[in-house]
Amino acid sequence: MNAKKSKGLTLALLLMGGCLTTTAKTADSTFVMPQHSIYGELGGPCWGVSANWDARLKKDSHWGYQLGLGWAGQWDNMMGIHTHTMYYGLTTGMNYLIGKRKSRLELGLGNQLRLISSKLVVAYMDKESDISIKSENKTQVRDFLYMNVGYRYTSTHGFQFRCGVTPMVNITNGWIDSNDNYSKGAVFLAPYISFGKAF
Repeated sequence: MNAKKSKGLTLALLLMGGCLTTTAKTADSTFVMPQHSIYGELGGPCWGVSANWDARLKKDSHWGYQLGLGWAGQWDNMMGIHTHTMYYGLTTGMNYLIGKRKSRLELGLGNQLRLISSKLVVAYMDKESDISIKSENKTQVRDFLYMNVGYRYTSTHGFQFRCGVTPMVNITNGWIDSNDNYSKGAVFLAPYISFGKAF
């Protein structure tokens, strides 16, 4: 290949690359955030896994709201004492997105109403050297306030990725599960990651 052809090919590639970069930047700067999204989340307010619905107040609005259902479980078995605790949560909240492109800072504030169902099973030996089992079930409802601080990415085709951290506080009575004692005002910090679809 001679020098003229080489220079011509290089110039053509540079122009094509410049056009593609300009097109990508233009597409990104004119990106409109879809109004609705659904996503699965690991961590966050529910501590476990959750299914969520998120919506902008209107298309490309910075303000939005969220509704989710979550589940988490905890099991312990030590020296004949078995504890089994299930958490079921209903999460509601508002959020605000900062930025105008596909990548945005997400700030949220909300509430989670949580049903805590625990089961305690104790195996012990009575006077006749027989093994007896004592079982106790307890159901409690607790309320949490939470805040989300995280990153949200939404692609042109609707793929959505979120990650961040959720500080939260128990605003109702405490509870005991798996040998841990949680009091009113207890503060928790839960990271989260989610994947979903915006439309």
